[in-house]
Amino acid sequence: MGPRVDQRISPNRVALVLVLLLAAWLVFQFLPRKGKPVPAMAPVAAESRLRSVGLADNPDWEGLPEFFTLMAAKAEWKDGRTRFAYWHPVMKTYSYYFEAIRDGADFRFREIAEPCDENYEWDPDAPAESPLRLFLPGKPELIVVPVTRTDHGVLARPSPEKVEIELPSPQPLPVPPISPPKAEN
Repeated sequence: MGPRVDQRISPNRVALVLVLLLAAWLVFQFLPRKGKPVPAMAPVAAESRLRSVGLADNPDWEGLPEFFTLMAAKAEWKDGRTRFAYWHPVMKTYSYYFEAIRDGADFRFREIAEPCDENYEWDPDAPAESPLRLFLPGKPELIVVPVTRTDHGVLARPSPEKVEIELPSPQPLPVPPISPPKAEN
């Protein structure tokens, strides 16, 4: 018989082979290769017409910049800004609210909450079919002060502490009669 060959591989050799395989894989991953395809860059889309004026791409707002340009002369401007409401085609109300900002000869827009300032109102003269309503200063309310004539024929206004306002006293609501529950047969 010939010499006996041991079939076992030492653990040191196994570890060395694994380290060499890992090193070869890392070199393969990080070395530049010739002919490697360069990932294509996505084409940059042109900015939409609505985004160019500060609005989101909402199909309901198509035409808003053009409609506002027609109405801008009637708007009440303060510090280069004005506010308006725009028609919501599904809700059938003016439920979009915007602030317009003058940007040279053009306008920029931003969406806002519904304005509720004192002494301001929605444009009462806007046509019914108008897609937008401007937010304009309201007309001051008339306060009627009663005037009386004195014995000498002179008009006199009462002093504020003497003016009394009569309010109707609240009437109690009738209590509905309570009927006993019906017995089920």
